[in-house]
Amino acid sequence: MDLEELNKSQIVLLTMLVSFVTSIATGIVTASLVEKAPSDVTRVIQRVVERTVETVSPETQQATVITKEKTIIVKEADLIAAAIASNKTKIVSVIDAKTKEFVSLGVFINDKGLLATDASVIDAKGAYALDLGGDTPVPVSIAYDGGDGGIVVLKADGDVSGVKKISPALTTPELGQTLVAFVGGGSITQGITTEISKDGFIGTSINAPKMTHGAPLINVDGDVVGLYTGASSKMGKSVFEPLRAGALLKAINKKDTATSTNATSTKAETNKTATKAKK
Repeated sequence: MDLEELNKSQIVLLTMLVSFVTSIATGIVTASLVEKAPSDVTRVIQRVVERTVETVSPETQQATVITKEKTIIVKEADLIAAAIASNKTKIVSVIDAKTKEFVSLGVFINDKGLLATDASVIDAKGAYALDLGGDTPVPVSIAYDGGDGGIVVLKADGDVSGVKKISPALTTPELGQTLVAFVGGGSITQGITTEISKDGFIGTSINAPKMTHGAPLINVDGDVVGLYTGASSKMGKSVFEPLRAGALLKAINKKDTATSTNATSTKAETNKTATKAKK
């Protein structure tokens, strides 16, 4: 039968059949291409809905909204690069104030000069400073010795306005989540979360010849999830201690409040003794 002999109904049915077969073929080809794509390309996919308002005369008809959906592919490598770029300028070096030798890395946990680092390399009787790249290091004092934890908090006794505070992670990283560690000297190393201990210590697959004390661990969002400390190193070479910035700040505030209360009580007692002596 020739196409010229088909009636309108037969032509419509033939068109629908061809469209149906074409759609199936397109779906098969698309699925095949997606399966062959690299995993890092298809790992993170965000769907963005664009809305365009077409303005028309109110006298003729109402305005209509045309919705277009477009899939945007975001590579995990790009997220990691952005996270590293946002944090590399926030990491500072703690040095010995006398010898100028490197001691550890550290990160600011607030805008008032409080810096978190590894407690195992900080001696209460020692003198330390921050190397911010200037001619004169900024001296520091111990604001919180870490208590039972392995993270000590130092207080900068000088201008540190040129360095921004980090963004601490609010949740514990999930198993398999990509993490990046700054191991010092401008170097980074990458791995995934392999284990979370009962105390929250983060086991990773990160493999570095030597891990720097106080090395920060970040996720792909740029949030700092932990530090490499003496306490974490006892659990494994690639284990990091969780950075609980909120708990550290709370402990410091509690300590300051107690110190202030004791000072007030001592002053009151001294005044009371002096009054009795006059009488």
